[in-house]
Amino acid sequence: MAVLKKTAVSVLLLAIASLGSAQAGVLDLSSMVGGANVFSFTDFSAPSADVEGAIVAAGNVSLSSYTVNLKNKDAYGHYALIAGGNLTFKGGDILNGDTYVGGKSKISNATTASAVKGGTAPVKFATVESHLTQTSKSLSSLSSTSSAQQKWGGVYITGSNKSVEVINLDSSWLKNSTYYDISGMAKGATLIVNVKGSSALLQGGYQAFDGYNVLFNFSDATALNIATGANVSLLAPNARVNGGSGVINGNVIVDAWSSQVQINASNFFKQANIQAFAAPVPEPETYAMMLAGLGVAGFMARRRKQAAAAR
Repeated sequence: MAVLKKTAVSVLLLAIASLGSAQAGVLDLSSMVGGANVFSFTDFSAPSADVEGAIVAAGNVSLSSYTVNLKNKDAYGHYALIAGGNLTFKGGDILNGDTYVGGKSKISNATTASAVKGGTAPVKFATVESHLTQTSKSLSSLSSTSSAQQKWGGVYITGSNKSVEVINLDSSWLKNSTYYDISGMAKGATLIVNVKGSSALLQGGYQAFDGYNVLFNFSDATALNIATGANVSLLAPNARVNGGSGVINGNVIVDAWSSQVQINASNFFKQANIQAFAAPVPEPETYAMMLAGLGVAGFMARRRKQAAAAR
């Protein structure tokens, strides 16, 4: 009985401690990917464009007429490119950092800043991918702090003047709108834009988001298409990006990338405190009070049972 009671209490404490913990604390997307400009869960393939920071991909990397890490923003310490699989590189430069390849390298008419390294990967891909996927799910469950509606060919968003705003949009709005109108936002606020839907398209004008710390979170999307320029970061752990055109200036996290869209490195997502959106984890004294309450409840239940038996 004592063992059973102890086990029940332990399970209760774990359950209580887990409430709100997935969403609490500081969101530091750039640190989660080791400072990478782009992080792909599988393959990264790109012709005739560039990534200004570092590329990290768990699968194969295939580049053609491409420049990597011009802005000297290394990932995981000193890497300009990390490929968990093979590297095929035809024309271009990998600058300002080391190159790691887990498989085979085939490099022609291209240069790397240092000799290609092998051996143990500098990143635990599965662990990082799991954390990113969970983060995306947690963010998607946050309650909205802003109102949003689609009208007149645009998306109109009104904030609540908080330092962190949560905005919920439907992917069909992005596809059917050519501009955004934003009001009621604190200067430099963090905007977490949760987009619902299995596929999404970035198109039209995104200038309204300039000056804010913006993360577009596509927790449901398996396909993401880009046909615009935007100073935002993208978190799409289940999505493949194919084709398209334009420039994304921020962190880009996807399942797979096969696109000539340029990825710039001067607008990484800045860490944000989202503690206010999560239920607080009880303090130790709160646990004691809750357990005391359970003890009283158990005592009262036994009293009622004994009284019923005496009748």
